Amino acid sequence: MAEQDDNTDSPHVNSSSADVEVHALFPVSSSSSAATAPRLFPSFASAKNTVSSIFPITNTGLQQEPAHQWLANSSFSESLLPPPLPSVPSSFPASTLDIEVAGEHFKKGGGSGHNQHPGAVPSSDYGSSTDDDAERESAEKRRRKKKRRKRQKEEEERRAEKRKRKDKADDAETRKIGALDSTSVERKGAVTVWADIKESLPKEYYFDARGDRDNMAFGSLYRLDIARYRRQDLFKGMYGGSGRPSSQRLKRIDVGGDGMVEDEAVKSAGRYWSPKFSSLERKRKLRHVRLCKERFGFKQKEHNSAALGDFVPLEFEKAVQNTSSVAEDVDAGETWQEYVTRKTKEYNEQIRERSRDESLWISFANFQDELIQATEKKAVVQQAVEKKVAILEKALHILPDSEDLLLLYLESCQRRDTAAALVSKWEDAVSRHSSSFRMWREFLRFRCSQFSAFSVSSLRALYIRAFQSLVASRNRLHAKGLGRGEDDVNYVEAEQGLVSIFVDLCRFNWQAGHHELAVGLFQAGIEYSLFSPPIQLTESNKLRLFEAFWSSGAPRIGEDGALGWVTWLEKEEEQLQRAREVNLSGDDSEEQQDGGWTGWSEPEKEDSRTDVSLDNDAVDMEEDTEADADVVMEEEDDAALLEKLGLSLDAGKDVEVNDVTVWRRWVKREAQRDREQWLPLRSKYAKDTRDDVDIEDDGDELERIVDFEDIKESLFTLHSKQARSSLVCQILDFWDGPLSEWCCSNAWSYRSALESLESLKGTLLADVNDAERGDLSRSKYLAGLVGDSPWYEKSQAGARFLRNTFFAVRTVLTDDRRLLRGLFLAEDLATEETGLAAGSMSASRALGKKLLKTHRQDLSMWGAYACIEAAAGNITAARKIFDTALASLGALPKEVQQDAPILYLAYADLELARSSCGADTGAEQRALCILCSLGSGSEYSPQSFADGIPATQLLKSHRGFREQLQRVRTSDRGNLSEKGAALITCAALFEQLTSGWEAAASIFEEGLAMTLPGNRQQSFECEVLHLRYVNTLEKFKQAAKPARLRSTILRGLVQYPCNAKLTGAYIRSASQSGMSHKLRRFFDDASKRSPSTMLWLFALSCELWRPGAGPRIHSLFERALESKETRQSVLLWRCYIAYELHVASNPDAARRVYFRAIHACPWSKALWADGFRKLGLILSAKEQSEFVDIMREKELRIRTDVYEILLEDAEDDTLG
Repeated sequence: MAEQDDNTDSPHVNSSSADVEVHALFPVSSSSSAATAPRLFPSFASAKNTVSSIFPITNTGLQQEPAHQWLANSSFSESLLPPPLPSVPSSFPASTLDIEVAGEHFKKGGGSGHNQHPGAVPSSDYGSSTDDDAERESAEKRRRKKKRRKRQKEEEERRAEKRKRKDKADDAETRKIGALDSTSVERKGAVTVWADIKESLPKEYYFDARGDRDNMAFGSLYRLDIARYRRQDLFKGMYGGSGRPSSQRLKRIDVGGDGMVEDEAVKSAGRYWSPKFSSLERKRKLRHVRLCKERFGFKQKEHNSAALGDFVPLEFEKAVQNTSSVAEDVDAGETWQEYVTRKTKEYNEQIRERSRDESLWISFANFQDELIQATEKKAVVQQAVEKKVAILEKALHILPDSEDLLLLYLESCQRRDTAAALVSKWEDAVSRHSSSFRMWREFLRFRCSQFSAFSVSSLRALYIRAFQSLVASRNRLHAKGLGRGEDDVNYVEAEQGLVSIFVDLCRFNWQAGHHELAVGLFQAGIEYSLFSPPIQLTESNKLRLFEAFWSSGAPRIGEDGALGWVTWLEKEEEQLQRAREVNLSGDDSEEQQDGGWTGWSEPEKEDSRTDVSLDNDAVDMEEDTEADADVVMEEEDDAALLEKLGLSLDAGKDVEVNDVTVWRRWVKREAQRDREQWLPLRSKYAKDTRDDVDIEDDGDELERIVDFEDIKESLFTLHSKQARSSLVCQILDFWDGPLSEWCCSNAWSYRSALESLESLKGTLLADVNDAERGDLSRSKYLAGLVGDSPWYEKSQAGARFLRNTFFAVRTVLTDDRRLLRGLFLAEDLATEETGLAAGSMSASRALGKKLLKTHRQDLSMWGAYACIEAAAGNITAARKIFDTALASLGALPKEVQQDAPILYLAYADLELARSSCGADTGAEQRALCILCSLGSGSEYSPQSFADGIPATQLLKSHRGFREQLQRVRTSDRGNLSEKGAALITCAALFEQLTSGWEAAASIFEEGLAMTLPGNRQQSFECEVLHLRYVNTLEKFKQAAKPARLRSTILRGLVQYPCNAKLTGAYIRSASQSGMSHKLRRFFDDASKRSPSTMLWLFALSCELWRPGAGPRIHSLFERALESKETRQSVLLWRCYIAYELHVASNPDAARRVYFRAIHACPWSKALWADGFRKLGLILSAKEQSEFVDIMREKELRIRTDVYEILLEDAEDDTLG
């Protein structure tokens, strides 16, 4: 290709140094003998030793130089001519115009227009004018044109300089070449026509003014004229390295000029995730096309409406062709500013029409979050926050009673207001909504997150305040006549909210280290609510009676020998009656027996009481004198030991511990005492002090005593059966009791217990491990990081306490089957040192036989006892128990017979479990016989179908199940009951054994449709039924399509997003299908809809075992701890610290996460202890000492003083 050198802008060039070859403009005739010069343009004729006569040459000494061979290269056959000049008046002949233009360009190219070759004769085709006026006119025109072109050149240079300042760095390096019309264009842009082009040319001549002599000088083409590429290492970033993604292809660079300029096609190359397009998407002037399936007439299926999100199917192009208006809208698009303006206008119009629509106001306020996320400028973000707050303030002015708007308003104010202003707004909000459990719960979460203002006593007072407000609200409902029946939804919800706040208070005290107070509150709550005397008393009289019981020293719930408050009160009444009878008979010598409350006895005489007090004072003085002497001697010994350490008792807590090993030993001692010291001690002034408790009158022991004043303000009475059952189940679940699912996963109590976990244990740990049951090596990660054993396995006293609690509450809640099964399991846990051992079930079996003697008509007792025998391996005994219970159904009352489907289902599950594991080949036939008996309504007998089941009996059972399902549909009225769910499951199992899994699936679908959509999310029975449905599809996954299984699981997760078993089933299904990308997408979408600790744990369990998943794991942790719902999850914070320390091996990151964790969750003593236990070698001794001081300042319970460790070291040195 041709190239001009740097002297092209000179107006005149010396003719002696000119190296120009001029070719004929038009083909001319030449002799055949004439030699031809090398032709740069093969389509034109050339002349030998002749030049065109259109330019007169005055220098006769100029010799014509032969053409250089290097100029014959075809690569130089470019036309460097500019675009055609503007049209001129038609009075000039075309030939004359061509001559003038060519002559002018020749001047620019380096020749002189006045120099001609000697003897050159002008061609007769053009002619020449000899008129002087014409010459002067022509010269004047040329002069004007020259001035005009000069002005144009200066103007273009100014514009080019302006553009040059705005160009990017790579454009600034681009070199420009000068064209013939004095403009600067790129080389490639100046090439208009090539020599070998086959198209018709717009002009018949072209000019080659100058070649590229650098090709001869350097022996090669210019480096930027060569196509180049950049090779990248495809394997560098495969396993978490810093290289580029391996999916990117080699990137070709096309050079369009003398600078490093990428072609537009190359600039636009790349995928949507490339940096160029990512930056382009952030530009506000880019016109976006937003597609929505509703605009094209597509309807989304119900089962994946929330799981898969908004999308446009493959029929998009066809739909667009059918809808011209939509196609025009798609082609147009809109900028970000146009989008914001349009949405704001739409919201304003809708709010004018529906000003009392709460959801519309919330949607308008949440739209401002898009503006916040779209920019990083603080001013714009603050403006959007102010606008969001203003919208919510206006909405609250119209809808002042809306809790959703108020909570969103308070959350938005956190971005703007100070902590003091936020507390003031929260105080005003809870005072106006004092009866709202939801408002109090969010206010307590907010106060717990305020590290600077946090203290255990202030939060405890706030809990008491919330508790009393909810009790007052419940009492107002009761005074209005509500709560008389079990169907009063508002009253039941009020009491369940009261129970949730009470359990949260107990959990808060336990996690802050005040174990005795938490256990005391649980004991007082159960005694006061479940074991109150059945007499009409005012609240003040009831509190007075309970104070006597609490201060008497009698055993409480969970302790050995506890009988309950009401039983204790009855015994006290009997003793009082006997004492009165003795007094009436004149027998004053008999002493009254100890124990219990004697508030109704006659007061003692003043003189006798004075004598007794004087004697007691004398004894106390002697004991105090001896105690003081012991204390003095002990202080002297401690002082002597501390002097050896360089310390003194007067220095107190100001002395620093410089050895980190001391703090490690301190945290071990503290953890040991936390495990051992949890049961409240009794005051030595109590009437019935336990013999095995040695109470010293010091500060540490006094803190372990729970007086009546500590629990007085937390007592309440429950009237609804649902609230009482919820209280018992939550307390047993808090102590990690062997309790099956006790409520729906959408319940507030379940979510609260899930978010307050400090370690992974119990059923949640089992579900996480079961999700990866295909590869057991994957399930070890979470268990190794934050796994822990249940509380009752850490001490034998804890298991005994749990067993006693189960046994006590069973006497009150007699019809709760979950408590009965937990009672049998807790009985074995209390008798075994290491928990439940295989084949060792003698304690529970003995208890079952004992209970069956007194509860012969309790079907739940029969079923639970049979399941215990089956778990112990006694299948024959379990079958005998089931057969006996089913055979005696006809003799039981009608209301008891209605629970028969639950017993039939338990028996059928036992047989099918034996059949699935291959232990018994005839178990499936026995299960079918059991289900046939239930379906046909005939009396059950083990020998009824010994020879097989006839076809007529199967048909009769099929019809019988249909009729019973119809009765369930009419009787339950849109709210499925427990026996109704059991009957549906039995019918599905019957269809599975007779017709196949598809018939069973249809029964499950029909049963799920019996519950109204509004009641489905809060129905525990509906959740269990859906889980049964999924288990059936998993069992027949070889026959059922994987898509059907996944769609069923997704539909269940939409209704129950916190169900761990459904989440584990989806993980197994996706893992077996090899769809890890869909699994990640599912967790990303689900975490946006309903984030929870359970969901984040399952997402982490799927990534921890993958090599190179470090960035993904960090992203999951950060998103989880930024979410409003899970930012205060102690379990996630502890898991993050353990991951950074043990998996990522980044101690500095673990240290940073630890500081963030204690700032977000300052009440968790376990989280504080992780700094000493796991980061003891990373944190300095001074930092650990400061942490202990902060824990004391926040009023966390510390049971071990570090000076005990120092004294032990001093004693060891002395003995050594």
